[in-house]
Amino acid sequence: MSPGFSERNFEFCFNAEFCKSMNGLLASHPFIPSQQMEKSLGYDVEFKLQHGSFKTSVFLQHKVSHFAERLAGKNERFYRSYNAPYYRFSIDNEQHNTLHDLSANRGNAFYCAPIFYSTTHLETYFFSGLIGDNSIWLDPVHVGSINDTERHNITYSATGTNPILHSQPRPFKNGYRASLKEMPKLKEQKIDKKYIEDLSEDLAKRTVDSKFKKEYTKAVERLKPVEKTQYLLGHVYHVSWILI
Repeated sequence: MSPGFSERNFEFCFNAEFCKSMNGLLASHPFIPSQQMEKSLGYDVEFKLQHGSFKTSVFLQHKVSHFAERLAGKNERFYRSYNAPYYRFSIDNEQHNTLHDLSANRGNAFYCAPIFYSTTHLETYFFSGLIGDNSIWLDPVHVGSINDTERHNITYSATGTNPILHSQPRPFKNGYRASLKEMPKLKEQKIDKKYIEDLSEDLAKRTVDSKFKKEYTKAVERLKPVEKTQYLLGHVYHVSWILI
């Protein structure tokens, strides 16, 4: 069963709730028009960074999942992992490896996915402040990087448990509910000028060496480090960057 809402819808609802509950600031915005880059990126964030007000950097790649209630057609390999209804979303290998390296080297990077699929549930949970309670975080470090060109999927049970990376099954150590009560303890790291410069340099090199190299235009190259980081995370890798 296909999700009744888009990744952008889920991303907005989750980020709004998470930033409010954690007193965080959303620092990257997907699909900002390139002609508006200089005007639209970074000013509020850069101002706050100069005041040293952030200790934690969180990277989230939002996904929406298909829900399978029964064994049917090509889903046998997924269904047999649970012998029960499950959720599934597909991943991009290069984006996975980027998220994996952010988690390993920069801390606090997760897939973020809902344990629901209907628009009614999205609206109900959003207005009740329960999006996080009904979503999971998955740390890509638990399953490692991907070094092939095959298509990969992540599945988890109807209750958000037993997450697995396919096609050669690799179980995650666990999945975290994305609520204040159950989310993993976030690593603290000084978010300063050097952190931003190093992150910007890493993302730029990764982009140039990947299938996304056409996205690294001269206009992007001229951006200041914080702006470049925001643009590459949001526009190229579809990763929300939240500072707390």
